[in-house]
Amino acid sequence: MNTVSPLVNGIVYANNAHEVWTDLQDRFDKINGSRIYNLHREIPTISQGTSNVSAYHSRLKLLWDEYSALIPSLPITPETRDSIDHSEQQKLFQFLMGLNKSYNAIRSQIILMSPSPSVSRAYAMLIHEESQRTVCTSGASMNETNESTALMSSRDNSQKFKRHNNTYCEYCKNKGHTKDVCYKLKLNFC
Repeated sequence: MNTVSPLVNGIVYANNAHEVWTDLQDRFDKINGSRIYNLHREIPTISQGTSNVSAYHSRLKLLWDEYSALIPSLPITPETRDSIDHSEQQKLFQFLMGLNKSYNAIRSQIILMSPSPSVSRAYAMLIHEESQRTVCTSGASMNETNESTALMSSRDNSQKFKRHNNTYCEYCKNKGHTKDVCYKLKLNFC
């Protein structure tokens, strides 16, 4: 009731429900031109930045939803269907343009799809890609840890592993050691 009390002052003396609704509509059903203007400026400039794909998509979708709420929608007819399809494609492009450069490859794949996927479908593809990267990154860090452990172990167990500027490993193509003491070769035999 406390939330409604500021509204009561204007409608307390209304004669009927129609007057109440008309009064409320006159006061609150105004399209805010400055907010629409700000949304037009903000939507094209939003980007992923340091956020994950999910947070970026949520921010952009919130802005699209707010814009849709402020602009009266047209009834769907065969004539307006093309306009709606065009609007959905624009949203897809806005979403893809704001992604970080690390998503260039999948962005190109999505753009080449025919017919163009919905924003929701593109989002699902990007979430899948992001989760794959997370798995690969955690796997890579485990491999780096195992390689360093093997390197330390081979240094402790072998006096032969001394870095010489003129030595070259034929197996891993790195300088500083030879094939007979190559830690990468030893990892492959484990």
